[in-house]
Amino acid sequence: MRESRFVSLTDYCLVEYMLEPLGSLDFITDDFILLKNEYNNGHQIFNKDGALTVTRNIQDISAVGINGGRYVSLDSEKVPNYIDYDDKLTETTISGHNVVLDKVRFHFISGFDFNDFKALVLSVKNKENDGTLNTFCNILFSQATMDTLLTFNPKPLYVTNRMYDRYVDVYIPSIKNINEEFNTSPTPATTFSAAITPTDTSYSGFITNEPIIISIDECETQEEIDTDINIQYDAFKVSMHYETTVSQSNEFDGVGVYIDESSNGDFIEFFLTFNGGFPEELISILNKRNPLNDWIIAHELTVYEQLGSTFVQSSRLAFFQDDGFDEPNLYRPVLKNANQAVSMSIDYIARLVNRSNGDQIIREGSYVLISPKKYGLNLLKIQLNDKPQSQKVYNKIYKKNYEATELFIDPSQSFNNSSQISPVNSDAYIKTEYLPIYTNSNKIAISQRNGEIPNFDNIDEVIFGQGKLRFVISPFDNYLKFKLFDFKSGKPVALDLNTTAPRYRAVFETSSGKIKIDNLNDSSKENLSVGEIVFSISNEDSEQIVQSEDKTFYLTAIAQDGTETLMYNGEWRLTSEYADVENAIAEAKESLNEITKIESKITEIEEKVAATYTKKIRDNLSSWKNIKIDIPGLVRKNSRKKVSTVNRFGIKNATKLTSNRSTSTDKGQ
Repeated sequence: MRESRFVSLTDYCLVEYMLEPLGSLDFITDDFILLKNEYNNGHQIFNKDGALTVTRNIQDISAVGINGGRYVSLDSEKVPNYIDYDDKLTETTISGHNVVLDKVRFHFISGFDFNDFKALVLSVKNKENDGTLNTFCNILFSQATMDTLLTFNPKPLYVTNRMYDRYVDVYIPSIKNINEEFNTSPTPATTFSAAITPTDTSYSGFITNEPIIISIDECETQEEIDTDINIQYDAFKVSMHYETTVSQSNEFDGVGVYIDESSNGDFIEFFLTFNGGFPEELISILNKRNPLNDWIIAHELTVYEQLGSTFVQSSRLAFFQDDGFDEPNLYRPVLKNANQAVSMSIDYIARLVNRSNGDQIIREGSYVLISPKKYGLNLLKIQLNDKPQSQKVYNKIYKKNYEATELFIDPSQSFNNSSQISPVNSDAYIKTEYLPIYTNSNKIAISQRNGEIPNFDNIDEVIFGQGKLRFVISPFDNYLKFKLFDFKSGKPVALDLNTTAPRYRAVFETSSGKIKIDNLNDSSKENLSVGEIVFSISNEDSEQIVQSEDKTFYLTAIAQDGTETLMYNGEWRLTSEYADVENAIAEAKESLNEITKIESKITEIEEKVAATYTKKIRDNLSSWKNIKIDIPGLVRKNSRKKVSTVNRFGIKNATKLTSNRSTSTDKGQ
């Protein structure tokens, strides 16, 4: 199975590089063409056009780089083709080799408009031992080749809150496999690596474990190359170049997955492994390499039930893990047909994901259980002959040795429970004090509209539309809670902030610049799934904010790539300006009442109009009942008398009209 590595190339393109394992027997014997390019003193390889379905790396959809930052299409249908025309390009056929292939998939983000460019050139390169760049593919993605190359993904890829639903696949020689063959062969000169890295006197080979270069070139302009043979060749001018690398060496050899039934109960344990143990050490190492790294684990479990010879998907679970890497994850599947299922299988996919750049390492595993009845909809129960009896538990109150209150109470008035009092050491008593935290709660709508929702005590609370919120900031520690709503079908609906962005930020304008405060990201204080988000403003920040004359406040969403998007804006006030907050509430309510009155009036008018038209229609129906219609030409069977009267709907003579139509004359019709 190929090992997949993901790397972000541009904001719209994600590359999945699938390396074939060493020693793979999955190879091709097709011929390759080696192109020596004097423009850049490099090499380029591709297959002949007959290998389209095998590699898609063929001459007809390839391009070659020439001077002036241009690519020229190698369309083989033109005679002569550009290789034969340009004397700085020399081609050689390479044949007789068993070549193992790696698969490279260029994922494109959903909604990306390819019409913004005349062409894209998708390239994969490797460096030879003498420093020469060898281009394993230069795929020309243009209007002419789009239908051949682009594939829509029936199962879109979701990475870092983005959906990729289209891709381009290309198969290229596996650099690790051809290098291994070159380094271990007793006759390196006969290897494929030597054949595609020729020098003036011998061959070069490739640098072992040199990172693989992947690039994409955006071409915004297209031009024609005129020749003295009355043939024009399509050329594309490069406007932007993007490049990244993929490591050949597998530093994740020790990464695997574990999934099995727990020995401590009827549930499943699963986790990503590193060197046979938990992955907390691996996560720590990866995050220390770069302060921007943010490695997490994405788990995906798919449960199947075997009903006879058919496997039916029962459920699917997917979640991200960003802590607790030193213990297994627990899962109890629930089967819908446990009494009929012969077996149960769970397919497990674990992705080691770097949220800062989208890099991923993927591992897969599975678990199979025969006769999985215990995971049915109802738990197995054991009936007891003697049912358990409920027990009463009494809490005993302990008092100090010296209880001053009882000394000054008349014995006749005191409770006779001294025999139940057990003296304890007064030093064992612990006094706990609680420090209250006051939270400024606000309800806001990301849309322009104001609204109201009933509180627990049936008092309507205002939802402030864009720019309408006013809240108080004190020169001390402040806790701000916001609950975000959107309006759907005229009703406020709480936003699920878990699906919007990974982080949120409160931004205050001050005379010395913006003060930016990230949300607490503490599930005990905020609930993102229902739109609740909390910010803690320190004493120092609060003092700087209240001294500012600019009272603008922003609420923004921070994407994985650091993009900051405005969600809401409002204004803050000093504690001495609380009247402004009350006025804002009153204005929002008044605005909402006006909208409610207008909507009620519209509804009332619509109902009156509907009632008026209904009455008119009924009156018209009543007046039409006695209308008589002459239908000439219709003759009864065995008679030449015309049918003279039917009601408006033709009910009285419906049967006769149907039976007599076949006997009516052409003239009557």
